[in-house]
Amino acid sequence: MHLNDLHVIDPRSDDAYDTWVGSRRASTVFHCSAWARLLTDSYRFRPAYLLLNNAWEVAACLPLMEVDSLITGRRGVSLCFSDSCGAVVDGQEEFQALLQAALAHGRKRKWRYLEFRGERFLEGEMASRCFVNHTLALCRDTDEMFARVRKSTARGIRKALKEGVRVQFHLDLAGALTYYKLHCLTRKRQGVPPQPRSYFVNLHRHLIGRGLGFAALAYHAGTAVAGAICLHYGSNAIYKYGASDERYQGLRANNLLFWEMITRCAQKGFDNLSLGRTDPDNSGLIHFKDGWGGVRSELRYHRYDFRKGGFCGPDAEGWNYSALLKKLPGGMLRALGELGYRHMG
Repeated sequence: MHLNDLHVIDPRSDDAYDTWVGSRRASTVFHCSAWARLLTDSYRFRPAYLLLNNAWEVAACLPLMEVDSLITGRRGVSLCFSDSCGAVVDGQEEFQALLQAALAHGRKRKWRYLEFRGERFLEGEMASRCFVNHTLALCRDTDEMFARVRKSTARGIRKALKEGVRVQFHLDLAGALTYYKLHCLTRKRQGVPPQPRSYFVNLHRHLIGRGLGFAALAYHAGTAVAGAICLHYGSNAIYKYGASDERYQGLRANNLLFWEMITRCAQKGFDNLSLGRTDPDNSGLIHFKDGWGGVRSELRYHRYDFRKGGFCGPDAEGWNYSALLKKLPGGMLRALGELGYRHMG
């Protein structure tokens, strides 16, 4: 591999990039240029996607975003607000070429660190954070998929139907914003600021509105009681966001919502549906995701510290303010989200 085979591009202005990455089975929605547009328009992050060429053709790619914040510093992430976004490569040699180019770029840009999310070629390095991931293999045979579902999960689906819960899929902005209202309720319950409303407007503009996802909403007596945002690209789909109104928890609307989302993704021909990352301490959510018959795996994040010159272990920075944030009014929590997410990623 030669240095002149490596290039830094902005995927928003490179039409050939989407053509290439869309042809790779490992690619997810986080790899496509639409995700880069969402991040740059919402938070002003700076794309720096590394391409490795072989005989004038793209051979491999490592998507990177630069977050430059007066509060949290300047660093690189592959890729901001993604659950997992590994390099699109065929082998270790290609990845090592991309890694060395990424480190050289990071030193030039004076990054504090470079974070990799779900990078399979870094399994031998110390992880900075670990999550639980669930992946479902999809098929057109609904009965076969339902046979994998845990009995208690299936009872929840039947209960929701008996209670009159119905699921609708939305491709319009109104559906995304209805979901956003539930999102704010859930984030307040969790003690976490919600992403800005403008983020979900951009999510619709760049992804859902362009056929790269949908909002699924569960209704009871005309009221949206649970919702999900599912994104997809190529042969892979991901459950990206979920929310619900806890006053209606007894309806088991989330069970029906997930089942309808799974069957829709299968009918559209996707091979896999990721149920997203889960904090290992969230045993309730892990148990719920276990109930769909997928494969549970460990999702590892790795952080290269430029000051130390190597990969580092768990990050001990920061404090858990969730108990305090739960007490804040919804408007104040949303204001924190408007201010804070620009400095995260």
